[in-house]
Amino acid sequence: MKKILMSPWTAIITLFLMLCIRVDDPSFVESIRLRYFDQLITSKPVTNSEQIKIVNIDDETIRQKGQFPFPRDEYAKLIDSLYARNAGLVVFNVMMSEPDRFGKDNVLASVMNTQKSVVLPQVATTEKLKTIPPFRPGVSVIGGDPANTGVKYESIQPNISLFNNSAAGIGVVNTLPEIDGVTRRLPMVVNSGGNLYPSISLETLRVAAGDTSFQVKVSDNGIEAVRIPKFGKIQTDELGRIWVDWSTRPVEYSASNLPKDFGGSIVIVGLTAKGLNNPVATARGSVYPHQLQAAILDTVVSGKNITRPDYANGAEILATIILCIILLFLTRYTHGYIAIIILGIASYYGSLELFSRTGSLIDITFPLFTIFICFAHGYVVKFLSELRQKLQIKKQFGTYLSPAMVEKLQHNPELLALGGESRELSIMFTDVRGFTSISEHYGKDVQGLTKIMNRYMTAMTAKILQNNGTLDKYIGDAQMAFWNAPLDDPNHAKNAVKRSEEHT
Repeated sequence: MKKILMSPWTAIITLFLMLCIRVDDPSFVESIRLRYFDQLITSKPVTNSEQIKIVNIDDETIRQKGQFPFPRDEYAKLIDSLYARNAGLVVFNVMMSEPDRFGKDNVLASVMNTQKSVVLPQVATTEKLKTIPPFRPGVSVIGGDPANTGVKYESIQPNISLFNNSAAGIGVVNTLPEIDGVTRRLPMVVNSGGNLYPSISLETLRVAAGDTSFQVKVSDNGIEAVRIPKFGKIQTDELGRIWVDWSTRPVEYSASNLPKDFGGSIVIVGLTAKGLNNPVATARGSVYPHQLQAAILDTVVSGKNITRPDYANGAEILATIILCIILLFLTRYTHGYIAIIILGIASYYGSLELFSRTGSLIDITFPLFTIFICFAHGYVVKFLSELRQKLQIKKQFGTYLSPAMVEKLQHNPELLALGGESRELSIMFTDVRGFTSISEHYGKDVQGLTKIMNRYMTAMTAKILQNNGTLDKYIGDAQMAFWNAPLDDPNHAKNAVKRSEEHT
């Protein structure tokens, strides 16, 4: 049993326990994995978006126009100004679920009807609301029943009916943070009352394409993809979410200082003035909601496809098992740890290259941690086993061999022929001449006899060991020593004779 417990292969037990943790996937494991995905997603160099622009209602805008919320004819003027500056489509990310206190709703609605390309937000909520019916474009569901798919909410909080009837499109702006509170994926559709409602980014695409509806592909596992007929298919996870790509960043302007020409870009208007909006935690840090919507819209419009492959979990577990077993073989080597360092570097740059080329998110954190723990287990057990063996060798041979020979055996125990072997030895027997007379001389002074014999035996033993001999036993006043065992000594006869001459 002791031999089994001292085997490096007991690390297989550790491997099994670590795999059980991975299959259970507790929150701390998922959180670490998501943080690594953040590293991959934000590793790309950031460039300016050519398709999306942002206009902020910021502190300077508040200073110029006064208390917020503004009269809605101010919103109308801003939207007119954006289209006059060649905005391709305006996404006005300001919720207006109550009538304007200044009575200017008709002015804003008139501008929306005139421009025909204004997209507004609406909010999904877990509360049961009694409101007017929310805005919902046509939807075509392919492959299954949408009632039990997607992220579910009780109700949709709409804008006032005047804007519902005037806006070209209205989309849901809800985020869906991960387990650590960071928003990395956004749903393209949400479910309320068994009906699917588009996100504001999907609704913006629909309005930009001039389509009257959007499509959703559903399977037994959930949502597979969404699509605007004039655009390509957008692959999603089972909840209808897609990952946000942060490799492009829209150019931002203040509503108080607009550029001359937006170049036909989609312009998203949002609030950044202090106290008007709450930032959202993302892989890039805290951003305002309309900045997040701009990023997801740019992700979709650019056709970027960040995915967590279906095979990823199984592949990571299988790779962990195979690499663990391979590396456990290396625990027998002193510098086997170098393989762990190489594996870590190769895994990081390999996953980075895979993401750069295909957009696939592969986790290396838990596999590498598991491999390191198992390798460390095997290495520690090997170290303890070797230490135990060295101590045993020292205990067995420390009295009979020179320190140099004991150290040699400790470094290379294979030199011991544990199974026994035949070999030529040079053997020496020594004793004290006239020991009987010496003993009689000391008479009852046993301590005196012992003292002198200890001095004699110590000196004799030292000379034997100095000449690479092995002290076999003490026999009263005699000693037995031999050469050429347990270590080879090609000059065993010479060393034995040399010792004999010294004794003489």
